[in-house]
Amino acid sequence: MIIMEKKMTIKESFNLGQGWHLMIFAILAMLVTNAGVNDGLNIALPAISEGAGLNYELCLSMGTVAGFVGVAMMLVIAKFRDRFGGRKVSAALFVIFGLTYYFLFLRATNIVMYALAQCIMVSCGQGCFYLCTGPMQSDWFPKKRGVVNGISTIGANIGTAILAPMMTALLTLADYKTSLSVFAIVAVLLGIYAFVKLRDDPRELGMYPDNVSKEVYEKEYKQLSQHDEYISDWTIPKMLKCKEVWLAAIVPGFITLGLLGIITQFVKRNTSLGLSQGAAVSAMTVAGLIGIIGSYAIGYLDTKIGTKKACMIYCGIFALGIACNLLASFWLPLVYVSIFIVGFSLGGSTNMSLSFPASIFGVLDYPKVNGVIFPINYCIGCLNFVVNAIVMKLTGSLTGAYVVYLCLFIINIIIVAKTEEGKWDKLKHPELMNK
Repeated sequence: MIIMEKKMTIKESFNLGQGWHLMIFAILAMLVTNAGVNDGLNIALPAISEGAGLNYELCLSMGTVAGFVGVAMMLVIAKFRDRFGGRKVSAALFVIFGLTYYFLFLRATNIVMYALAQCIMVSCGQGCFYLCTGPMQSDWFPKKRGVVNGISTIGANIGTAILAPMMTALLTLADYKTSLSVFAIVAVLLGIYAFVKLRDDPRELGMYPDNVSKEVYEKEYKQLSQHDEYISDWTIPKMLKCKEVWLAAIVPGFITLGLLGIITQFVKRNTSLGLSQGAAVSAMTVAGLIGIIGSYAIGYLDTKIGTKKACMIYCGIFALGIACNLLASFWLPLVYVSIFIVGFSLGGSTNMSLSFPASIFGVLDYPKVNGVIFPINYCIGCLNFVVNAIVMKLTGSLTGAYVVYLCLFIINIIIVAKTEEGKWDKLKHPELMNK
């Protein structure tokens, strides 16, 4: 059995060897993805909708359509990953992402073009991270999974910190079709980088999991090494009948729903509370910078005390941040408290979305099971666009949506508390091999 080291030092957590190529790709891939489907919409969507004469609320709601289309594509992407490996599929997805960003997203002249662009970019960006690089990280770093997920998701927080001011600055240099094309170029270059530098198995680069020596691997990872040729026996019907599959999808789904619901309208929400446009954009930058700390901190906490406890603490922190934002309607200084707490929470969101399912199903079955868990998770998450659009249409503000998100994080704490960590992990429960 692989025993999680509770005494791992901060220095040891950064000893990733050739695995840093995977980290660099994941960080930059998440940043670029956010430019097209999450944080970047704070700036890009108003520019596109105004420049192309499209309805802003209708474009916003297309995010939900893209999410549901992306769910179906996740199943296709998972099949390609199983056949060709995470490296090749990641490379292809980001080349497609870049071309779509340039030729469809920035040049949309009608709602169909915009919706198609969102569908492709959501499928490529999220599919790459959750179905390819996420499982690859579990294979490369079975013991360091929590802290590695924390490092790899820093890109999302960097995106939150810099995308709004960066895009705003770029738009002063040229029209949005030209200035924002830089993200398309970076996406294509990332695809090339993935093909050249990434590998599906650390041993292809002369490394062993967690960057340990051959001797340590043969001694401490004996049970894992015995399953090098393991083929998961989980089928789609079996997964859909398993309660833990649904719980492992709902918890990250609620996290994603709250995360996207807040971050895609972060500037708009804080200006409605009384902050100036400049202050609200700066607040997003501050939140993103704090999120970099949160990303590593939550990942390190995951590794030290276990995913279950870390996830409960994380959901509690995020709920507190949302509550402070709601109360800021009555006392404005609380908005600054909420920016700090929400920013910290944004850093751990993707980490928990990856770690929680993995903590239940283990390193052997996680890649296969995640092919079903993630589509359900993301389908739930994409409802944020509809929630925000409907609430804004009916009430003129996002207050009602924030109440919904607060309740979801409280529900998450209850679900996680009742979930058995490692229930389907065959390394912890060898008897499951015969079932």
